[in-house]
Amino acid sequence: MIERLEKIWQEVNSIRKISDQPFEYIPFNLEGIVKDMVLIGIDKEGRKMVLLKDKRVDNPLPKPGCTRLEISRDLVPSENGSQPYIKIICLDDSLENVFSFLISRLIRLLSDGSTPNKATIDAVSEFRRLLSRAGGPLPSDEEILGLTGELIFISQIIKKDQSLWKGWNGPSGSSRDFTWDKTDVEIKASFQAGEPKITINNLNQLEPISGRSLFLFHSIFVENPKGNITVPDLVEEIYSKIEDKEEFEETVFKAGYSKEHKELWLEYKFSLSECSSYSIEDEFPRINEASFKNGLIPESISKIRYEIDLNKVSNFKIENEEVFKMISKS
Repeated sequence: MIERLEKIWQEVNSIRKISDQPFEYIPFNLEGIVKDMVLIGIDKEGRKMVLLKDKRVDNPLPKPGCTRLEISRDLVPSENGSQPYIKIICLDDSLENVFSFLISRLIRLLSDGSTPNKATIDAVSEFRRLLSRAGGPLPSDEEILGLTGELIFISQIIKKDQSLWKGWNGPSGSSRDFTWDKTDVEIKASFQAGEPKITINNLNQLEPISGRSLFLFHSIFVENPKGNITVPDLVEEIYSKIEDKEEFEETVFKAGYSKEHKELWLEYKFSLSECSSYSIEDEFPRINEASFKNGLIPESISKIRYEIDLNKVSNFKIENEEVFKMISKS
């Protein structure tokens, strides 16, 4: 869909250059969406826009919540007279790729049955959330390290089956970073510094679900200005090997990565020291509800965060290949 949008914008831009209209557009027609419901356009200032036909003109529109978008209602001339549309304009040309994802999200919501107004509210909310991560174009250093670890796992698991990347849940905020059939994987990453340790952020993170297998996949990195591990390189490597490229792009976008800021991401270079896997069994040391008297967590405790020294759980270590095979055969 992203490539199709780019082609449409090229066509619209050619029309706009010889037009004296406030904006020019081309309909984006797709099976499952009413004809001329979505228009892809460019205004006379060269700003990209999307228009959604919406006859419910009294419905309130979402506030942009940032200076990068302009949202309004407008009438668009047609053969049947002027038609009411929601108009969303991208005010920052450095975010054109992000804006493409917003449009892609809008179209998916519409095809799933959402109203134009509701689709706008949901897509703009997601747009704002992604732009506000860490107060800037990149997530926090901790999140970048975590994303690198998740992409390392994905880059290895797709060697078994390119479709296995779809088990990646981390960016969606799921309780498990990776899920495939009856297997769950918690993915952790840390820097090489003293004893290998991981941080557990809640009681359920290492708690297996009945009838399912749970594994821990841990990557150890070294910060290295000459390192060969970066998020952009991993994204491009995975992208080149899978079929559903657009869905993958949307997933890494949700994780906070956008190609507009590739040069900034490339400043975070790592070397990979080691990847290890652990089977999370009943005997695996962790804090859970059973750790408290009568299995009840005191009401005064609102958050539990602790570290595990992986050197002391080496008896639960298994070969990475064993985990990959188990997933690929399920």
